[in-house]
Amino acid sequence: MKQKRTTACRVWMSMAIMLATALGVRAQGNITLKLTDEPLPKALQLIEQQGGKSIIFSVSETEKHRVSTDLNGITQAEAIDHILWGKPFVAKERPECFVIQRKKDRDASLGIAGMVMDVKGEPISNCNVQVFTMDSVYVNGATTDQEGCFSIPLKRDEDYRVQVSYIGYKTAYRQCQVGHVGTIVMRHDAMRLSEVKVTGMRTELQPEENADTLFAVATNRRRQAAEVIPSVNIIGVSNNRKSLALGALGNVVREKAYGLQIAGLSNHVGDMGGGVAIAGLSNTSGGSYYGMQISGLWNRASEDSKGIMVCGLCNMIGGDYDGVQVGGLSNKAQEMRGIQVSGLGNISRGMMGIQVAGLGNITRDTRAIQVAGLTNISKGLYGIQISGLTNISQDAYGLQLAGLTNISKDVYGLQVGGLTNIAQDTYGLQLAGLFNVSHDLYGMQLAGLFNCAKDVYGLQFAGLMNVAKRARGVQFATILNVAEESDFPIGLINIIKQGDKGVALTYDILGNAVMSFRSGGKYAYGILGVGCNAQIEERLVVEAGYGLQIPVCRWLDVNNEFKATTMGYNSGYTRSNFSYLLAPSLTLWRHCNLFAGASINYFMSDRASAATLLPNAGLWRKEGDRGIGQLYLGYQVGVQYVF
Repeated sequence: MKQKRTTACRVWMSMAIMLATALGVRAQGNITLKLTDEPLPKALQLIEQQGGKSIIFSVSETEKHRVSTDLNGITQAEAIDHILWGKPFVAKERPECFVIQRKKDRDASLGIAGMVMDVKGEPISNCNVQVFTMDSVYVNGATTDQEGCFSIPLKRDEDYRVQVSYIGYKTAYRQCQVGHVGTIVMRHDAMRLSEVKVTGMRTELQPEENADTLFAVATNRRRQAAEVIPSVNIIGVSNNRKSLALGALGNVVREKAYGLQIAGLSNHVGDMGGGVAIAGLSNTSGGSYYGMQISGLWNRASEDSKGIMVCGLCNMIGGDYDGVQVGGLSNKAQEMRGIQVSGLGNISRGMMGIQVAGLGNITRDTRAIQVAGLTNISKGLYGIQISGLTNISQDAYGLQLAGLTNISKDVYGLQVGGLTNIAQDTYGLQLAGLFNVSHDLYGMQLAGLFNCAKDVYGLQFAGLMNVAKRARGVQFATILNVAEESDFPIGLINIIKQGDKGVALTYDILGNAVMSFRSGGKYAYGILGVGCNAQIEERLVVEAGYGLQIPVCRWLDVNNEFKATTMGYNSGYTRSNFSYLLAPSLTLWRHCNLFAGASINYFMSDRASAATLLPNAGLWRKEGDRGIGQLYLGYQVGVQYVF
C-alpha cells in the first residue's frame, strides 16, 4: 500500500513538473507568424497577442514601415528584434512591457547646423539663432561660437525657418530642412548703426604779416582792411577774405573766405568757405563750404558742404553735403542729404534726399527717391526708385518703378516694371508688363506674359505661363502652370510633378462625346479635350475649361467644372455651349474614377436650326432670324483614368 502511494506521488510530481514547464514556455511566448507586406504597427500587435507582454510604440512613426517574414517558435523579444532589423527602431525591454524607440544615432543627427558671416567673409560670434516652424512656432535656439558656427538639435524632420539676429545687423531669415544650411550672410543695419563723426577744431593763429596781393591795383597794408575791403585783381591771393573778390583769371584764398568770389578761370579756398563762388572753370575748397559754387567745369569741397553746387561737368564733395548739386555730366558726394541733379550720372556714398540723372544714379545707401532717365544703382533703398529703363538695388524696402526693368536682391514692398521685374526675395507685389522673376515670393506676381519663382506663398498671375518649384497658393495662367508642388494651379494645362494627370471620356446631353486631358494639383485642375457629335454634319467638338476638386473622403470627391465647348467647324456657323457641372466622383480603384452630375448651360448659335441639338425644356430661350440662345439644365457622365 505504501509503495502504491509512493508511485502515485511520483506520477503527480511528474505531471506538475510538466505543467510548470509548459506554463513557463507559454509565459516566454512561442511566436509563430507569417507576415507578408504587413504594416509594422499590425505586426507588433500580432506579436503582442501571442507573446502576452505589452508593446508600447508610436503608430505615426512606425506606420510607413512594412514587414515580410516567417516567425517560427521564437520568443517575443526575439520576434520583436527580428521584425525591427534594418529599421530605425530599437526595443527596450522592461519588466512590464517592451518600448519601441528610435535609434539614438538617428536622434543625434537630427538638427540644423550652419555658419554666420558678414559681407566681408568674417565670422560673427554670439549671434542669436532661433528655429521656428513654418507656422511661426518657436522650436529651439542657440548662439554662434568664435568661428561663427552653430548647431541646433531638433526632434522632427520637417520644414523650418531660421532667424539670425545681432545688434547692428539686419535680421536674416532662411527657410530650410534638417541638415547643414550653409553660410548665412549678415548685413549692417544702416538705420540702427550710423557713423559717429569726431571733428577736431584747431586754434586759429593770427598771422603777423599782412596778406600779400600780387599785381594789385590797390595795396592794403593792414590785415583787417584786406578782409573787408573789396579787391579787383588779375590773380588775387590773400590769407582771408570777408567781402568781394574779383579776379580776371582767379582768386586764391589761403585760409577762409566769406563773401562773393568771381573769377574768369577759378576760385580756390584753402580752408573753409562761405557765400558765393563763381568761376568759368572750377571752384575748389580745401575744407568745408557753406553757400553756392558755380563753375563751367568743376566744383569741389574736401569736407562738408551746405548749399548749391552748379557746374557743367562734375561736382565732388569729400564729406557730408546738405543742399543741391547740379552738374551737366556727374555729381559725386560722400554723404548727401539734399538733391543731386546731373545730365549723366550721380555718385554718392550715402543719400537721404533725391537724385536726378539723365543717365544713371549710383549710391551706397538711399533713403528717399532716385530718378534716372536710364539707370539707378543703389546698395540700399528705403524709399522709391524711378527709372526710364532700369533700377538695380541690393535692398529695397519701398517702391521701384521702371519703364523697362527692376532688379533687386531683397524687396519688401512693390516692384512695378514696364517690361520685367527681377528680385531674389519678394515680400509684397511684383507688377510687370512682360514677366517677373523672383527667388522666393511672399505676396503676388502679376505679369502680362510669364512669372517665374522658386517658392510661392501667395498668387502667381500670368497671361501665358507660371513656373515655380513650390506654390503654396494660387497659380493662374491662361495656358500653362509648371511646378513640383502646387495647391491651386488654374490653367488649361498643369504640369505638376506631385499632382494628378489623367484622361477622361465624357458624354453630355447635347450628344458630345469628348476625350479630355485633365491635369492639376491638390484641389484645382485644367481641362482640354477634343471629340465628336453624331447629330451634326461637321462633327468636330473642342472643349476647354477649369475644375475645382473638393475631397469628401478617401473614395469620394465633388468636382466643380467650368467649360466652354465649340461644336462643328464652319467660319460662318457657330455653335457654342458654356456650362457649369456639379458632379460627384467615385474612386472605383486606385487609377479609375467614375463621375456623373447635373449641369446648368447656356447655348448660343448664329443659326436657329441649331435648336435641334437642344432639349425641349429650357429655363430661358431667345430665338430670332440671327440665331438662338437658350439657358437649360443638362447632365454629363464620364470615366477618368489617373496616371
